[in-house]
Amino acid sequence: MKRSSKRTDRVKYVDPVTGLTEYRYVEKVTYRYEDEEKVPIVIEFLAGETSAEKMVDKYHICSVQTLYAWVGRYVSQERLLSLQNQNHEEMANRSKDDQIRELKAALKQAQKEAELEKLRTKAYDKMIDLAEERFR
Repeated sequence: MKRSSKRTDRVKYVDPVTGLTEYRYVEKVTYRYEDEEKVPIVIEFLAGETSAEKMVDKYHICSVQTLYAWVGRYVSQERLLSLQNQNHEEMANRSKDDQIRELKAALKQAQKEAELEKLRTKAYDKMIDLAEERFR
């Protein structure tokens, strides 16, 4: 977490005894996260054990929309690391050590892409579940 900021939010409160609704103003602290800090939060959310609202409260994220933006960013096609397309002649001209190094890097990148695709699938499943829940 790099920085935190404070703001005042209007929050709906329902009295459990009387059932009356009122709005209260509360001070809320939010944090700005680095990219590498956002990914585990997105993964935890996509695991489906916690609601978006609880995640926002737990990690002091400014809004549910911000959390969904992170999900979209980290499972979108644009953020996926693409494999570099190299032709066979270029590979043949390199030393065996260079070829092995490049192949290991390509394998690591492919594993990362596979993991991101799993995240994308979980994100879509979660979005579908939320939409079905909301529109029932």
